[in-house]
Amino acid sequence: MNLKLSIFSVVFVTVLLIFGCETTDVTTETTASVTALNCTSATFSSTATAGTAFTGTATVSYTGGNGGVYSTGTAVSSSGVTGLTATLTAGTLASGDGNVTFAITGTPNASGTASFAISVGGQSCTLSLTVTADGTGTGGTSTSASAWSIDTDISNIVAMAEAFKATLTSTQVTSLQDTYNKAHAQKWSNLPEGLYRGRSGLQTSTLSTAQWTAFYNLLKVATSSVTNEGNAEYLGILAADDYLNSIGGGSDYGSGNYYIAFIGTPSTTGLWCLQIGGHHGTIIYTYNGGKMTGGTPSFRSTEPFPTYTWKTVTYNPIQQELTALSNMLKGLSSTELTTAKRSSAQNDLILGPAQDNKFPTTKTGVKVGNLTAAQQELVLAAIKTYTDDLDDKAAAAVYAKYKADIADTYVSYYGTTSLTSSGDYVLIDGPNVWIEFSMQGGIIVKNANHPHSVWRDRKADYGSN
Repeated sequence: MNLKLSIFSVVFVTVLLIFGCETTDVTTETTASVTALNCTSATFSSTATAGTAFTGTATVSYTGGNGGVYSTGTAVSSSGVTGLTATLTAGTLASGDGNVTFAITGTPNASGTASFAISVGGQSCTLSLTVTADGTGTGGTSTSASAWSIDTDISNIVAMAEAFKATLTSTQVTSLQDTYNKAHAQKWSNLPEGLYRGRSGLQTSTLSTAQWTAFYNLLKVATSSVTNEGNAEYLGILAADDYLNSIGGGSDYGSGNYYIAFIGTPSTTGLWCLQIGGHHGTIIYTYNGGKMTGGTPSFRSTEPFPTYTWKTVTYNPIQQELTALSNMLKGLSSTELTTAKRSSAQNDLILGPAQDNKFPTTKTGVKVGNLTAAQQELVLAAIKTYTDDLDDKAAAAVYAKYKADIADTYVSYYGTTSLTSSGDYVLIDGPNVWIEFSMQGGIIVKNANHPHSVWRDRKADYGSN
């Protein structure tokens, strides 16, 4: 009997030890820590100017990182020069030396030094940003002062551009590559190939399978990874044109009727533009000095709408834009909707193709600064469905730029707040941002409507060139 009890005790204790070890293994986490945080060597992506809305980043080095994961930080308000906040961007420490990034946004109230008491991995220091009085400082251009000067994934974008170019024949390269010329960047349209043959660049119908793969790789790094935005949205637009071709639209429709152009030689230092365009999708991304200086004009549409299946894949590009814009309008009170209602119908885009530099001087509609915080968030959510088309790094910075302007932004509309009827229209018009959405009747799919939408920037179209 004693022998049985002894055996039972040994087994019971062994089981307890096993479970104890398993529990410890599952719950152990590494807390992010560094041995030193070096604010004195911090670098800034752009220059802040007193009284001007600012969006930028600060890169701060550290030593002695332990490889731990850290979350997005709490916004730290500036002292000295006030009106700015610095927020740690989530990431993973290196095992050793490395850098962390802080996103800085707001409007500085004066020139001088904006100081931020920051902490990372158990260490603290004071981050100092110089705010100029006249915008003549060094280190870049304030994103709200004129053209953008936005951090972007430039190294990967240039690498994929060069990789795509390397797959082409000399004849194809001649069609693809151009010297920088704004007039060539302006050659875009929402018309199908049969009605507009003036696009710049190399036609995608000439691409081999391997060349298409290289094209997709470039598109992937130049646009965002957000679900149904950026890369996924543009692939859906290409598929929609193939769908239209298959149901009787004819040879004027199809993914082979899109064009890609390098206007200027892809470079991490020089001025150049990546243009990808066709019937229902136009990308015009301008880069200079390793920064993104423009992501507009940007045109998006799709027919059929809102959803379709092509080669067993179901697509719904532009649906998230409609949903967010409709939610924005439905969040307004009846009195606010009356203020936002346009005086007459707007049956197509005001600033569509060939309408460059025609921004109206007078804003109409309801002023977002007069809305509640919750209503303002709905406007920002709608804007984000457009900025999220850019590569992930640039998208966050441009969204923050527009968020800083939100109080001076206006919303107007015509038609219904659902935005699903032909003739429905909405406009978001800010100091910088300009977004239009117009619901049109069907062209090939006659029994259904489809949207046209354009995103422009009052100060940064074509990189402000």
